[in-house]
Amino acid sequence: MPLSNAQAADSTAPLLDRYEEVEALAEQIRSHGVMGLDTEFISERTYHPQLALLQISTPDGIYLIDPLAEHIQKAPDQPIWDLMADPEVVTVVHAHDQESRFCLQRTGRAPGNLFDVQLAAAFNGFYYPIAYDRLVGGVLRRSLGSSQSRTNWLRRPLTAAQMRYAADDVRHLLPLQDAFTSRMSGDGQRRLRWLEEETNQRLERLSDRETDRWRRLSGANKLSPRSLAALRELSAWRESTAQRHDMPFRRVASDDLLVSLAATRPASESELASIRGIGKLSVGYREQVLQAVWTANELPDDELPARAATQRNGKPSRMVLLFLESVLAASCADHEIDPALVGGSSQLRALIAWNEAGRAGELTPPLLKGWRGEVCAEPLLDALEGRLSLRISDPLSANPLAVGGLQTPN
Repeated sequence: MPLSNAQAADSTAPLLDRYEEVEALAEQIRSHGVMGLDTEFISERTYHPQLALLQISTPDGIYLIDPLAEHIQKAPDQPIWDLMADPEVVTVVHAHDQESRFCLQRTGRAPGNLFDVQLAAAFNGFYYPIAYDRLVGGVLRRSLGSSQSRTNWLRRPLTAAQMRYAADDVRHLLPLQDAFTSRMSGDGQRRLRWLEEETNQRLERLSDRETDRWRRLSGANKLSPRSLAALRELSAWRESTAQRHDMPFRRVASDDLLVSLAATRPASESELASIRGIGKLSVGYREQVLQAVWTANELPDDELPARAATQRNGKPSRMVLLFLESVLAASCADHEIDPALVGGSSQLRALIAWNEAGRAGELTPPLLKGWRGEVCAEPLLDALEGRLSLRISDPLSANPLAVGGLQTPN
C-alpha cells in the first residue's frame, strides 16, 4: 500500500504510525538493500530505554516512525528491527550501541550488516568518538540545526522542531557511508575489512554485556572465586528486580554497593548494617540480598566462577609506558587512525605484563591481534626488544614523531 503523508511535518519526513505503512517502507528498503537508522529514546525512568521515535533514511527519502502509536496493537516498528537483523540489508548508523540493543531485544539477533559512520571516521583520520554534527561538517561541509535531544520525546504530538531535528539525524547517513566507502576502497579494501572486524567485535561484546555484566563491575577482578559467585548472584537479583519493577537497575543498588556486598558476604542483618552505603538500599530488599549471598556461600567449590586470567606483574615503569604510548601514537598516525580506537594505557600495561611474563600465546594481548596487530604489533614488539628508535621529525607537523629501526652492532 502507498505510504501515508497525512501526519507529515513536511513533505520530506512523513510520520508513520500504522503497521501497514511501515511494512510498505520495509519493502522499499529491502529493494534498495540499505537504510540509515537513528532513534530517540528516554533511558532515565525504566529498565529498558523507552523507544520514542525511529528515523529512517533511504535513497528515496526520510521517514519517521512512531512506536508509541495506539492505532493498532501490533508493534509498528517491528519490520525495521527485522531488517536490521537481516545480513542482506546494510544498516547505516552513527554510534550504534543503543540501536543494536533495541535490535537484540526485539528480534533476539544482533544487527546483520552494520555500517557505523563514527567508527568508519576513526579509520579515516578523524578523532574517536566524533559527534554527528562535526562529522557531517567535516566530511560533507553541511551544518545541522539546533539540537532537540533534551526535549521530551515521549510527549505527543511532536513539535515541528523535533520533527526537523529527527529527520536531520538520518539525512546525511547514506552520503557519509558513500564517502567513507569510497575512501576505504583502495589498498585492497584493507580499511573496510578492519571496520568490519571492529564492528563485529563490538557487537559480540554488546551481546556479552547483556548477559555477563557482573564481571565488568569495577573491583570485580580483585574478588575471590567465592565472592565472585556472590557478585553473580547479587547481580542476577538486581537485574530481575529492576526488570520486575521496570526501573533502571542502578536504582535498585549501585555497582559499588554490589561489589562491597560480594567482598564481605554478610550473613546476618547486623553484618549487613555495617557495610558502607547500605543505607541507600531499600529495607525491603535486604532479606533478598542476604538470600543471594547465602546461595553463593552454599555453592560447591567446583561450581564457583573462575577469576579472569590476568598478568600479575609489578607496575610498569612510567618511562616505558610513555615510550610505548609515543610509539603507538606514531604508528596510528602513519595509518591515519585515532589511537583512542586502537587502545590506551591499560592495553599497553597488559602488553608490558604479557612481555614480562614470558609471552604466553593464550594470553596474547588485543594490541597484537587482528587489525590492531596489523597497525601496531611490529613497532610495539620492536620497542619492547630495544630494536626501535623514536625521534622528532617535524615539531610543527600534526604527526611530529618518526619511528625507525636501530642498527645492530657487528
